[in-house]
Amino acid sequence: MLACKRVPKEVTMTANEKTCQIDVQIEEQDERTRAKARFSWAGKTLVGVGLARLDPADEPVAQIGDELAIARALSDLANQLFALTSADIEVSTHEPVTRLHH
Repeated sequence: MLACKRVPKEVTMTANEKTCQIDVQIEEQDERTRAKARFSWAGKTLVGVGLARLDPADEPVAQIGDELAIARALSDLANQLFALTSADIEVSTHEPVTRLHH
């Protein structure tokens, strides 16, 4: 199961390392879970959103809903970052990007 925790702000890095942080906020209301993943990089902030809901036929296990909503928020965030990167590559190369995803 997934566990979220805070990472200390001050981290020792070598000259070749970069760090970034993704903050995930989870809200539960009724039988719905919403996660927002916020990522700031190079002066831009992206926010991915993921939703999950409890199927009435399922047993309520809050952690599963949290995990699914977080996964969907991170997937949304990744898609936004791919789009941003693609646009940056096109500006740099003056060529359309045809294959960026792995």
